[in-house]
Amino acid sequence: MSSTVEKAMPGLLTPALSRAIGEQLGDPAWLAEIRQGAAQAAGALSMPTTMERPWKYLDVSRLDLEPYTPAAGAVVRPGAAEARAPYGIGPASALLVQNNSETIVAEPGAGVTVVDFAAAGAAQQALIREHLATGVPVERNRFTALHYAFLRGGVLVDVTANSEVDGPVRIVRDYEQGGQFAAPHTLVVTGANSRVSIVEDYRSGPGDVLAIPAVELVPGPGSVVTYTALHRWGAETRVFGEQRALPGRDAAVVGVNVAVGGRVVKSHIESSLTERGSSSELYGLILGDDQQQFDFYTVQDHIGPDTRSDLLFKAALRGSARSAYYGVTRVGLGARRADANQENRNLLLSKKARADSDPVLEILTNDVIRASHGATAGPVSEDQLFYLQARAIPRPQAEALLVRGFLAQVLDRVRDEALREELGAVVVAKLGAAG
Repeated sequence: MSSTVEKAMPGLLTPALSRAIGEQLGDPAWLAEIRQGAAQAAGALSMPTTMERPWKYLDVSRLDLEPYTPAAGAVVRPGAAEARAPYGIGPASALLVQNNSETIVAEPGAGVTVVDFAAAGAAQQALIREHLATGVPVERNRFTALHYAFLRGGVLVDVTANSEVDGPVRIVRDYEQGGQFAAPHTLVVTGANSRVSIVEDYRSGPGDVLAIPAVELVPGPGSVVTYTALHRWGAETRVFGEQRALPGRDAAVVGVNVAVGGRVVKSHIESSLTERGSSSELYGLILGDDQQQFDFYTVQDHIGPDTRSDLLFKAALRGSARSAYYGVTRVGLGARRADANQENRNLLLSKKARADSDPVLEILTNDVIRASHGATAGPVSEDQLFYLQARAIPRPQAEALLVRGFLAQVLDRVRDEALREELGAVVVAKLGAAG
């Protein structure tokens, strides 16, 4: 049984508007070509249907794009200190803040460049041209075509080879205007033998926002990229996102998704392990209430030899919240000695909460170290609740303690202690708001 996200198709999102945005941003010819091709594809492609397995639990056939238009830019342009203040931004090696797709703060760091596509210099433009749309293709579906047609606020994170960036690179994206269509793009390219952690904080106001973010991670040989997406969207925001990692030889990517906000958050997260010795760790923490809906489709694609992947997604759901998880671990013929693990665990905190889970293995070689998967969904333990209540802990607080314990396994995978505490505070705040 699928749920429905509402109405029909475009009005304001036209090829002419796509072209006008590119001209306003000063697109180079190659980017204008991508944008125009995407606009044509968006008009030709149909919306995904529930007959397609990744969309089984989310019906977007009646999604109405007519009310949405790309934002005109920042409402105000404060100084750096004023821009940082509303977000409680922690320590950062480099920082970029956007308001309604316009960059209002850009603070560089040692060994790393963080720059808006529109402000990139020649060297960075060359990197963008080389890697843009190689991870998330334009014509994957209608949403990706719309993303590239109306892309605005693209950000490049460029890490120098042999650099170990001290502290997280932070990107804050805030979409406070209602009726806004947002298409942010994050491209991370690292030189060989480098290390970097990126924290991307997505926020939006109380109005109706449609967001199609895309993230492409390209770790160079021997490098380690940790990417954390914090989904703190507003209550009426619908999100249809893409994340894809393409690590080089002996490179590693660690992806963490923490989803606490939004009306609908749908995300396709994929690691393509083509190069020998590449690895992927994907961790997800979902905390939903009311009628929130979260839908994650993950792919761990083992293509080259000696590759490794680990995945753990956990969801705790209150009210009428819903979570859908469809995960594919694919081990190709050339993926000798692959080591893959996939787990999805769901905690249901009310009778109306629902979790659908479907982990899948596709194995084409018998030379495998490990290929395991598992899924569970069930209510909170009444015995554990009774134990805590017997010690004078009220039921709401007892339940919150059990939820925190349930989700701790994901947070424990976050190696940066300060970031782990920061994400834990987000969980505590969400539990407090729900209580």
